[in-house]
Amino acid sequence: MASTPTPEAAHTYTVEDMYHVPRDGRKYELIQGELIVSPAGMQHEEMGIEIAYYIRTYLAGNRLGRVFGSSVGYQLPSGNVLSPDVSYVRLEQLPDGQSPVGFGQFAPDLAVEIVSPSDSLTLVEEKVELYLSNGSQLVWIINPKLRRATVYRADGSASIIRADGAFDGEGVLPGFRCALADVLPGK
Repeated sequence: MASTPTPEAAHTYTVEDMYHVPRDGRKYELIQGELIVSPAGMQHEEMGIEIAYYIRTYLAGNRLGRVFGSSVGYQLPSGNVLSPDVSYVRLEQLPDGQSPVGFGQFAPDLAVEIVSPSDSLTLVEEKVELYLSNGSQLVWIINPKLRRATVYRADGSASIIRADGAFDGEGVLPGFRCALADVLPGK
C-alpha cells in the first residue's frame, strides 16, 4: 500500500480521470481529489495473493461472495476511488450477483490493506475511515514490519492480531479463520 502523491498534486482529479491513468504496473487511487500512486513490491503482492487464496478457498465451500485482488477499484459513495490490496464483496452487493465490468459502485464488505515502508500513518488512517464510513464492515490493516494486523469494524471497535494470532471473518465471512503467520513474509 505504499503511496506517493503525483507531481500534479495541485490538480483536482475526478473519477473519470481514473479511467485514463497509465497502465504502468502501479496502482492509482483517488482520495479527496488527489491521485495517489501506489507502487507495490513483490513481497507486498505475495502477501496479498496469500490472503486472497485463503479467502477464495473458504469461498469454494461457502458461496457467499467474491474475492478480488489489488487491481479492483471501488468508487465509494463519497466519490473517492480506492483499490484495497485484497477485498471481499457479498453476492447481494454485486449487481445480479455478477462482478461489474468497471469500478464497484460501493464499498467492499472486507477491505485488506498491507502497509508498505513508505506509507504514511495519516493515509492509512484516512483509508480506514473512508472504507468504514462508506459501508465496509471490516478492514484489516496488515503491518509486515511489525508482524501484526489491526482489525477495524463498522461498529467502531478495533483489535490487534499478533503474529501468533488469526484473522476471523466474523459476520462478514462466518467461520473463516486464517493465521496471520501464514500470510506474513518469512513463514
